[in-house]
Amino acid sequence: MLDVHSFGVLHDLSVYVSIATAVALVCYWLLRHLRPEVSWNHEGAVLSRPYGAPDLLVLAGLGLLFILSMQPRAAGDSVNEGTMLLGMVFHLTVCAGLLLYLYQVRGLNPAELFGLQQLHWRSLVVTLGVFTMIILISVNAVSSITVTWLQRFWTDLAPQETVQAFQKSDGIGFKFLVIFLAVVIAPLAEETLFRGFVYGVLKRYTDAPFAALSSSLMFAIIHMHVGSLLPLWMLAVLFCLAYEITGCLLVPMLLHAIFNAVSIIAMLFVDKT
Repeated sequence: MLDVHSFGVLHDLSVYVSIATAVALVCYWLLRHLRPEVSWNHEGAVLSRPYGAPDLLVLAGLGLLFILSMQPRAAGDSVNEGTMLLGMVFHLTVCAGLLLYLYQVRGLNPAELFGLQQLHWRSLVVTLGVFTMIILISVNAVSSITVTWLQRFWTDLAPQETVQAFQKSDGIGFKFLVIFLAVVIAPLAEETLFRGFVYGVLKRYTDAPFAALSSSLMFAIIHMHVGSLLPLWMLAVLFCLAYEITGCLLVPMLLHAIFNAVSIIAMLFVDKT
């Protein structure tokens, strides 16, 4: 849950992003009719042409559902096993529902749509190594700059509630649950939703750069932490770039898992010192 100040900032930002994305979709639609000779969205390796108008409606519905689900934190609320399990069930339900919709309603094969059938292990290892270094360096640099900047006017710079709960907990079960959610569930569900679906749909009706920036900002907002907005935005843009270069959704999934695993190792180290 969010404190009142963070809730106000993130809720307003989510509304502005939704409005800006809707306006951009209209503008790109007009551009395509004014310049039909331009070859749209042929750049990159991510398949976007199979998406259609129904997917825009589903995307709008998911955005509305998220905005309505944002609530300020009530006094006494805390992160525990119950809330973590509830979050896991929610993520898996949304992911499963989305895959079922694509396969049964839209007649699309998620494995083909997300490039999972064009996996080349040698290039995968090289890509993961290069992007892992880029991500760790750039995201940590942006995080340090963001904290320094926010300290001037934002009073609450505490870590995310899940991070705090993980560091303070002595329960092995709770820590294992957090690790499982961060390294397995979050990469699978969030990459399927944000890179696989949101980025793909937006790219289909706008272009790759706008789709990357917009979907990445949505990804950052959904983590509900003001101090992490810019670092997570940077992280998600790099996920989009890796996805666009390889055309395989498994790449950002694995990068996501590696980043979260490294973050957890760092938390464990900090927790012991």
